[in-house]
Amino acid sequence: MVGRPTYGRFGWHHARMDQLPRIELAHLPTPLVEYPRLTELFGGPHVWVKRDDLTGFGLSGNKVRKLEYHLGAALEAGADTVLTCGAVQSNHCRATALAAARLGLRAVLFLRSTSGRPPERSVANHRLDELAGAEIRYVTPDEYAQRDTVMSSAAAEMEEAGVRAWVIPEGASDVLGMLGMARGFEEMIGQSADIPGRIVAVWHAASSAGTTAGFGWAAGRSGFPALNIACSIGDSIGELSDRVGAIWADAVALGLGSSVPSPDLEYLDRYVGGGYGIASKAQLELQDKATRNSGLLFDPTYTGKAIYGLASEIAGGRFSPDDHVIFWHTGGGFAALV
Repeated sequence: MVGRPTYGRFGWHHARMDQLPRIELAHLPTPLVEYPRLTELFGGPHVWVKRDDLTGFGLSGNKVRKLEYHLGAALEAGADTVLTCGAVQSNHCRATALAAARLGLRAVLFLRSTSGRPPERSVANHRLDELAGAEIRYVTPDEYAQRDTVMSSAAAEMEEAGVRAWVIPEGASDVLGMLGMARGFEEMIGQSADIPGRIVAVWHAASSAGTTAGFGWAAGRSGFPALNIACSIGDSIGELSDRVGAIWADAVALGLGSSVPSPDLEYLDRYVGGGYGIASKAQLELQDKATRNSGLLFDPTYTGKAIYGLASEIAGGRFSPDDHVIFWHTGGGFAALV
């Protein structure tokens, strides 16, 4: 059970998505809602929002969709402990800690900090990790670069002590996480039939690639006609597309599809700002305006950059007023409190 999951041991080769272990944690389906005041603010197309900020588990957003498959697999494997990693303000780590508490699992989080020590103040996602009872181990950026090895080694030590450990990769971004997001995209396809016009794009914040891989997987296999736009919040187009391709290749190797999908997918890295977790003044100002015109919460790391990117593309004339664009709100509102 140590390290990267070996899906075949559960008999998952040539399995269908609906045959895989899954724990129902999210409140689904999440709504797909039109926001006319965002349309007016941006001066562009009809803006719809897929409200994955309403999945439950304390604003866990789309993260819980991925965890439904990972934790389902962990429980089937008899795990009593889950390990995962992220930044100190990681939405994914917070979602994992809360879900583990719900299921009676021990959660061990490897959190990246500049010094490898705890921050001076425990706030937002980090504080919620603590409240959920997670064990937190702090690592330096250099150590975090070897995160898979670090977690695998820790899990091996636990196994020797009789602990049944299950490792969840960064962002739960692997085949299991991809399947959770593919399921979400299929949910949105059904809801989009009620949109009275041409859907030209589905816009989402992209980082560890699990969400993008899931959207592309579902879109490519369903023939969904709208463009999928992955707005990177930290990495280059090359880094993001390589990770997506690797996840798809793993899925094909596991028999979940006969070939890598060919979705209408576009990667953007024009709006990463200063890098992961670093937002510009202009991005923060637009994020605040979007909240004041929608009542939606945006965080500076993910959804804030994504909504800024969408607004910028609209301002550049990319879409017409008659177009319909779906913004996938992935949650993460607590990071706005840092």
